[in-house]
Amino acid sequence: MADEIRQIQVLLGPYRDHRLTVSAADADAAINNHWAVDPFHVAAPDEEPHPPLSDEERQAALEAATTWAQTQWDTAQQVPPPDPPPPEGTPITRAKRERDMKPDESSGNYATRDADDRKKR
Repeated sequence: MADEIRQIQVLLGPYRDHRLTVSAADADAAINNHWAVDPFHVAAPDEEPHPPLSDEERQAALEAATTWAQTQWDTAQQVPPPDPPPPEGTPITRAKRERDMKPDESSGNYATRDADDRKKR
């Protein structure tokens, strides 16, 4: 079954001044990150208006909007998401690991079980 969908009015980012239909989770995240509003929300008379955002909050909202838009574009183009970073405390390992295996010192022939069994006889 499909997720619940809602409309948002975008305030910042690549979709600025557009009304988008998104999942309820994306709508809540956009509203909570201050880059979109609910276009159907009517403020009650006793409800305090939202205080203006500081420069840091505005920059964080713009980054959140841009990140969300990039994720949507990548999904539409079927670009796989990047690998998540390792958890904190994980030791850093070299990207290229040395192999623990050593090549067979024989003449390059591949030894099978049957060949090993024949040598024992």
